[in-house]
Amino acid sequence: MTSPRHAQDTDRGRYYQRPGTGQRLVSVTNVLGTCVAKQALIPWAAKVVAEYAIDQLPTITRRLRTDDPTDIRKDISRQVTVSHDKAADLGTRVHADAERHVLGTYTPGDDPEAEPYVQQYLQWLDAWGVDLERDVEASEITVADPDKGYAGTADLRVRLPLKGFHDGKVIPADGDERYPWLIDFKSSATRDRKSGYPEYVLQLAALRYAKEMWLPDDTITRLPPVAGAAVLNLRPRSHAFIPVDAGPVAHRAFLNLLEGTKWLHAREGFEQPVDPPGTTPKPARKRTTKTKDAA
Repeated sequence: MTSPRHAQDTDRGRYYQRPGTGQRLVSVTNVLGTCVAKQALIPWAAKVVAEYAIDQLPTITRRLRTDDPTDIRKDISRQVTVSHDKAADLGTRVHADAERHVLGTYTPGDDPEAEPYVQQYLQWLDAWGVDLERDVEASEITVADPDKGYAGTADLRVRLPLKGFHDGKVIPADGDERYPWLIDFKSSATRDRKSGYPEYVLQLAALRYAKEMWLPDDTITRLPPVAGAAVLNLRPRSHAFIPVDAGPVAHRAFLNLLEGTKWLHAREGFEQPVDPPGTTPKPARKRTTKTKDAA
C-alpha cells in the first residue's frame, strides 16, 4: 500500500511532514484509528478466520498430525491481516486509477480487479455531468491544519450542481450553477452500497476545515471552503453518492479525538505497581520452559 506524498509510517501510525518547516502532523486516519472503536472488526475477523478454517479443513487436519499446533494457529489467525491488507491494497489501486482518470493517464484494463470500481466512478461522473477540465479542482491533495497539528489527503474536490446539505437534505443549485464539494471514495467488495460508518463524517469534517493545502510543487496555499462533503461508495456493480453533515459540530468532535491521540502517542507505556511502605518487594519469579519428554 503506497503512502501519500509527505506521509511517513511510524510506530505510532501515519504522520505527515510539512514542507519547508518539517513539522510533524498526525494523519486524520491515524486519529480515527487510535480513538474510534471499530465495533465491526471483531465479527468481521471471526468471519474471515472461520471461512479460512472451513476452506482449508483437509490441509489443517493433515498438518495437525505433523506440525506444531502453535504454528497452525498462527497461520489461521494471520488470515485477518492478509484479508485486511488485500482490501487496503485494492482501495489504494482504485484511488490511483481514479486520479489517473482525472489526469488523463488512465488506461482501462490495466488492473482488472480494480476496473469494476473505476467504471462505477466514471458512471457517477457522467451522471452528475462532471467535466474534468471545468469541474475538478483537485484530486489526491494533501490538506493540513498546522496550528491544530493534523493533516490528511482529500480524494476529490469537484464542482457539483448542489448548493449544500442541510437538515439531511441537499440543496439544488439554481440553473447551471455549480459549487465545490469534497468527496471521499470508499470501496468494498462485500458491503452494501448505502452503508457507512460515523467516522466517515469525522474524517470529512477534518479535511473540510483544514487551513491549507500542499500543492505538488510543495507550495502551501490557503484551502478554499466547500459547499458540502460526501462519501462516494464504490462497489463492483453499483455506487452511491451520500452527502454527510461534516459541519462544525463534527469538526469539534474530531478535534477532541485529536487531543486524545496526541496524549496517547506521547505516553511511554503504563505506570509501575508499588508495594505498601516498609515491605520488601517479592523477587520476580523465574520462568521455566517445559519440554516434552523424548520419545
